[in-house]
Amino acid sequence: MNLLTIDNISKQFSERLLFDGASLLINEGDRIGLIGVNGSGKSTLLKIVTGLEAPDAGSVTS
Repeated sequence: MNLLTIDNISKQFSERLLFDGASLLINEGDRIGLIGVNGSGKSTLLKIVTGLEAPDAGSVTS
């Protein structure tokens, strides 16, 4: 069962491009982790997934 689909999202703050065409499919039973250096967009991705922020392009469906 598909729980979350991130399709071709993009997000940029001023000159900083965080995502450009990022896609992800999360199914029931999947285990995921977010790792990356500070400022790489981990928190922004979670805010987009939860609806607190909108992507500049693309879609998130659950």
